[in-house]
Amino acid sequence: MQAQAALPGIKETIPAQHTWLGGVWRRFLRQRLAVLAGVVLLAILLSALLAPVIAPYDPEKIFPEGLGNPLPPSDKFWLGTDGRGRDLLSRLLWGGRISLAVGITASTIALSIAVLVGGLAGFLGGRIDYIIMRLVDLMMSVPSFFVILLLVALLNPSPLAVIFVIVLFGWPYPARVFRSEVLSLRRRDFILAAQSLGAPARMIFVRHLLPHVLPLLVVYLSLSIPGAIFTETTLSYLGLGVPPPTPTWGSMVLDGQPYYRVAPWLVLCPGLAIMLTGVCFNLVGNGLREAIDPVRKER
Repeated sequence: MQAQAALPGIKETIPAQHTWLGGVWRRFLRQRLAVLAGVVLLAILLSALLAPVIAPYDPEKIFPEGLGNPLPPSDKFWLGTDGRGRDLLSRLLWGGRISLAVGITASTIALSIAVLVGGLAGFLGGRIDYIIMRLVDLMMSVPSFFVILLLVALLNPSPLAVIFVIVLFGWPYPARVFRSEVLSLRRRDFILAAQSLGAPARMIFVRHLLPHVLPLLVVYLSLSIPGAIFTETTLSYLGLGVPPPTPTWGSMVLDGQPYYRVAPWLVLCPGLAIMLTGVCFNLVGNGLREAIDPVRKER
């Protein structure tokens, strides 16, 4: 029996096939606050990336008229000058470049180690899992902040030293999270099917487990970057971070502290930059977590 022809003037419609990534993007766009935070965060990242182009002055250039007497915001200096006669806007842009680079790099390395260590522990199990988890427990029991201060004081102050100490104590807790995720994934049917077909363990780990951990990694990365930035800012504020005259947001707060009564913008500008960046990263991370959640239904 032949299928009936479509009525004249009526086009047959085929439901659009949506990809997983497209569904995540649509769910993320529905969260207005997360989208707004993403736009602001993108502007912050671009301003830091383009600091050599858009900064009005060299961040280390000293203007004699502002030396020892911070100048208020004006047409020449949009955010004023600091106590050493340097343009605050230029230092804010360059400082964001350093702080963001350290935070993003340290978080990326730490989470890469966490995925590898936690994933292998959860996938291999047995004695290897026991040894790795005891190492993680040992690292988590160490008072990290005081050890970080000690290590930074012993090492030569530099961005690499700051990244090293952040990575050193930044991977243990995420490793436990990724281990739990892999433990739940390796009992899924597609993993059991691959094992029953004789697929090598390395191929199962790389091709089947890691892609399913990637969404959690993206969310965790967006939520851990603010913590790394705050650590770098704290070290710079204590004089143990990136050495001067290279500007960072933490060192700018330290430099402006003696003038906070007569020139509050010296502390407010970098402080607001730190706060705004942290809030935006957290809002974007929460938005991604809601969008990636597999039990969330399309509305």
